[in-house]
Amino acid sequence: MVKDKNHHMILRGNTWYFVTKINGRRTRKALSQSVTEARRIRDEYLREIKLHGGLQIVNQTNGPGPLFGEVVEKWVKITVKKIRPSTMIDYKSAMNTYLLPRFGNTPIADITDLDIEDMISEMECSAKRINNILVPLRAVYKLAYKNKFVDENLMLQVENHKVKKAKIRPLSINQVRLFLEHVNPFYAPFFTVAFFTGMRGGEMAALKWENVHLNKGKIEIVETRVYGEEGPPKTEGSYRTIDILPMVHKALLEQAQKTRLRSRYVFINLENKPIDVETLRKTAWTTGLKDANIEYRPMIQTRHTFATLMITTGENIGWVQRMMGHASLKMIIEKYYAYVPNMTHNDGSLFVKEYESRVAKSTPKVPQAV
Repeated sequence: MVKDKNHHMILRGNTWYFVTKINGRRTRKALSQSVTEARRIRDEYLREIKLHGGLQIVNQTNGPGPLFGEVVEKWVKITVKKIRPSTMIDYKSAMNTYLLPRFGNTPIADITDLDIEDMISEMECSAKRINNILVPLRAVYKLAYKNKFVDENLMLQVENHKVKKAKIRPLSINQVRLFLEHVNPFYAPFFTVAFFTGMRGGEMAALKWENVHLNKGKIEIVETRVYGEEGPPKTEGSYRTIDILPMVHKALLEQAQKTRLRSRYVFINLENKPIDVETLRKTAWTTGLKDANIEYRPMIQTRHTFATLMITTGENIGWVQRMMGHASLKMIIEKYYAYVPNMTHNDGSLFVKEYESRVAKSTPKVPQAV
């Protein structure tokens, strides 16, 4: 059998790398873009390992470099003031749960893209979650490459997973009524407001009475609350003033009797603390759906329910966009296309009906023969 000429070598981009294990530890060194030159250097490395049990000269020159965990610490220190606290909490969670236990004590230069792919293949979470975990990992490798801790940014070789569009599963108006009848009465005003304003859970968790103007029929959205941290809304477009519909006005009056003298926050839990959306989902939302005999769906469907109820009854799409804080009409139409009145007609029947009515009006009547 002919021996592979490129044994102990892998090609990444345009560069060949030497790969082997020395004393049980994986080693990788850049060789050359020329395969001939790469083979020559590879052979020198193999002779060095055979004679000395390791790459003495190379290790003295380059050393093992910083550990992955050390680079992560540098990245966190640099990044923490540049991003939202809730985003950093999510990044730290990804690092502590998946990345640091696996690579924390490994020199970052010794980690390969295959090691990353192996980790991803073993992760039992959604494609969207995997992609979110790769975000801080890409940033760490960008920092490592910029500071020459690694010879290449191997995250350029790791692709995101394809994410399926989240399915819209809104409640019908009858299901909304059933849910509100079965949910814990203490939280019924919260869900009434959610269903009939389209507000995000974090926006409702941060909502304070000073931003609710019952006499003007308006609510100002100026904050959001995520992982217990309050900050600005999700996007610039999320800053908005929304209209209070009659059922929302009634729910807020009921809520005022419960909380206005006890808290700055409109919505609090049974312990008089600001609500935690995830806890509310696990308790009131899940139990309410079950008791109402409605199939489970994520709590974000309260927002989709508002949009679909308003759009199917013919409310102006621009108004729906403003209420929800979407950046453009395009986003609303693409997401809720099937619910827009008349857009579900795709056979030309509406045009024919309009055309025939206009033709009938403009065509003079012809006397019938006797």
